[in-house]
Amino acid sequence: MSLALLRRLAAGLTVLAPALGLAGCGPSVNQAWNGPGWYLQKPYLTVLGGPEYFGGPYTYDKCEEERIRLPAETATQMLCVRENRKPDRYGFY
Repeated sequence: MSLALLRRLAAGLTVLAPALGLAGCGPSVNQAWNGPGWYLQKPYLTVLGGPEYFGGPYTYDKCEEERIRLPAETATQMLCVRENRKPDRYGFY
């Protein structure tokens, strides 16, 4: 392989890697919040870049039903969180 081809490949990967990383992110808490209630959420420590909502707003019982429907290893990582107001935006998420 020539040096020019290697440079083009490295430049392409430099642009492509962050774009793919951002494409895999779900809606942030600020984008997904649409009213007070219980939200099915993956907490801060298990999601890089802040918490992520996976459903809501629900009643507490409905939120727990939605969490239990998930596969067992996923359900243990999810929480039902009560949000009464739109969460503040912290960091880059």
